[in-house]
Amino acid sequence: MRRQFEKFIKSSWGLEIWCGGKVISRSKKSGVTGLLDFIRKYGRRYKNLVIFDKIVGQGAALLAAYLKVKAVYGKTGSKLAAKTLKRYKIKFYFHKTVTNILNKKKTDLCPFEKLSFSKTPEEFYNFLLS
Repeated sequence: MRRQFEKFIKSSWGLEIWCGGKVISRSKKSGVTGLLDFIRKYGRRYKNLVIFDKIVGQGAALLAAYLKVKAVYGKTGSKLAAKTLKRYKIKFYFHKTVTNILNKKKTDLCPFEKLSFSKTPEEFYNFLLS
């Protein structure tokens, strides 16, 4: 999967979701929107998913846990996301680990990082739906 991940990093995609060695979903949307769209469309019907994401924050980690994915590969991932993925026993690899994921202006935490604090995967997913 590392070779496919390196190819993904160079692509214009922000998110790829793999199953059985094939890409089953792609998105160029920012934040957790691509993952949320995938969940809305497919629910949890797929098993052993692998996620490639350009930025993996706590929100993306919780949605990965909600999907019960097998592994997450991120170009950039936060320490909080790494802790969450470990807690839910999801294998992960980050090209670069940062303390926090920041908003687009880099003036504060990413809104999804803030919204995800102290939530379980189910609580975070349901909160995003409301």
